[in-house]
Amino acid sequence: MVWWFLAGLVVGGGLGALMFWLYVRPQLAQARDIPTAMRDTFSALASQTLQATGQQLGQQFLQLAQEKLSQQTQAQTAELEGKKALIDNNLTTLKAEIGESLSKVTTMVTALEKDRESKFSALTTQLGHTAEQVGKLQNTTQTLTAALTNSRTRGQWGERMAEDVLQLAGFQANIQYRKQSTLVAADGGTSRPDFTFLLPARRVLHMDVKFPLDAYLQWLNAEDAAGKAVSAQKFIQATKSHIKTTAERSYRTAASQPDETALDYILIFIPNEQVYAFLLEYAPEVSAQALQQKVILCSPTTLLAVLAVIHQAMQNFSLEQRAGEIYGLLTNIRSQWDKFTESMDKIGKKLAEAQSTFTELTTTRTNALDRQFNKLDTLSLPTETPTAPATNLLAATTPPSRVN
Repeated sequence: MVWWFLAGLVVGGGLGALMFWLYVRPQLAQARDIPTAMRDTFSALASQTLQATGQQLGQQFLQLAQEKLSQQTQAQTAELEGKKALIDNNLTTLKAEIGESLSKVTTMVTALEKDRESKFSALTTQLGHTAEQVGKLQNTTQTLTAALTNSRTRGQWGERMAEDVLQLAGFQANIQYRKQSTLVAADGGTSRPDFTFLLPARRVLHMDVKFPLDAYLQWLNAEDAAGKAVSAQKFIQATKSHIKTTAERSYRTAASQPDETALDYILIFIPNEQVYAFLLEYAPEVSAQALQQKVILCSPTTLLAVLAVIHQAMQNFSLEQRAGEIYGLLTNIRSQWDKFTESMDKIGKKLAEAQSTFTELTTTRTNALDRQFNKLDTLSLPTETPTAPATNLLAATTPPSRVN
């Protein structure tokens, strides 16, 4: 409303100024020569007229503005009422939807809370069991660490791991391998490898399971990088020294039995895959240096592969021996068969000669005899009666008649 009032005042003032400019000013210009009193009177009258006209116009504009404002207010009120009703309807629908959604969310939150409580309870129980198992594992680890620091216990552990691998490969003691067999060298010195594998042709392969793990345990327990580096170098140096010491033993020249011959290579068993992987990662030259000294480093996995090769070699040698024996038997059978055929040929020849002689007897000789008997049959007897002695003589010399 204030804006409409101000607008009316401005419009009224403008109209008054316009009328003054169009009507009053020309009259003032014509009245310049009128006496001053008349001019002043006219000026006063003009001012009053202008003021009255401005007030009247202002009231008209104010009334018009009020009417327009009233119309606009009524229209806006009606529009606001419609919008309010629409908003109320939307709010009612929204409240219903929100209420339903909130009810669903509340139900879901309640279910989730119950599920969370049950799972949290189960998780608490599981964490309790886990903490108990971790405690047991720590105790076991401490016990194992204390055991591995003892060289004798460490050797027994390595033997146990090696025996597990041997059983997995199907090897049997005193058949495919011997344990702790004493070797006697030519100079009378003795040595005792942990395992001796029995190979074909009375050959053997020796293996040691003792391995320096003290420095490796120090490397595991080191808390900073510098300590780990020092422990790693100590472990690598100890491994190289152990390989050299093993290579210098009399495993290659000594034997537990006079007819056995050892291979030039020696196996060293590392009873832990992590230790073997550590050497491959941080000191790959160790394996190469060991091979130069004819020493093979074996982890449980690689030992299983070596044993598979040994087992296959033994099977191949056994098959080769069987094949040789079968070939010898076949050679003997061939020789006996040749002798048998030779004897059969001789018998055949003898039978052929007998058949020829029998044929000759049944044909030529029989026919010749038949001809002689026929001639005898054609002989005529004398008419005179011979004397008794002559008759007896003729009877003695005449063969009996042949019955056809």
